[in-house]
Amino acid sequence: MRKLKITELHRISQEEFKTAEKLPLTVVLDHVRSLYNVGSVFRSSDAFRVDHVYLCGITATPPQVEIHKTALGAEDTVDWKYYENTLDAVRELKDCGTEVWAVEQVEGSTMLQDFVPQQGKKYAIVLGNEVKGVQQEVVDLCDGCIEIPQFGTKHSLNVSVTAGMLIWEFARKLKL
Repeated sequence: MRKLKITELHRISQEEFKTAEKLPLTVVLDHVRSLYNVGSVFRSSDAFRVDHVYLCGITATPPQVEIHKTALGAEDTVDWKYYENTLDAVRELKDCGTEVWAVEQVEGSTMLQDFVPQQGKKYAIVLGNEVKGVQQEVVDLCDGCIEIPQFGTKHSLNVSVTAGMLIWEFARKLKL
């Protein structure tokens, strides 16, 4: 097998990205402290043409060297917005008819493999702080919670890994 050259991958340009059909998904980062995690979320969001990334609370915003180091320019392609308060972001999304799901371990959560997004609907996923997770008051405002089943000794995954898994599942299930 021969590795493909970058020129053989036929990626779209930044200009084409801006006008391309997007995955009907907004990724909301609730007080994510690592700029590298933020950059990684931008990169995964670019890969699957996520509609928006909302950066909330202490989550850093571009331009930042650390974000760019992992985003590799995706912070310039994916539309993003900053909110001081995550609740304001969630309320705005819900007011626009978006179904909002926290990614959290809660009573009655929906396992990722059991979550079935519907064609024609807009969705948002809220990912929380690396230590504390999604704020309880934000969880309370969401339409539900998605949980990734885990079988090892740790109780959580890195937030950027979680984002990549969720974004991929939405893209796969909505057949972008």
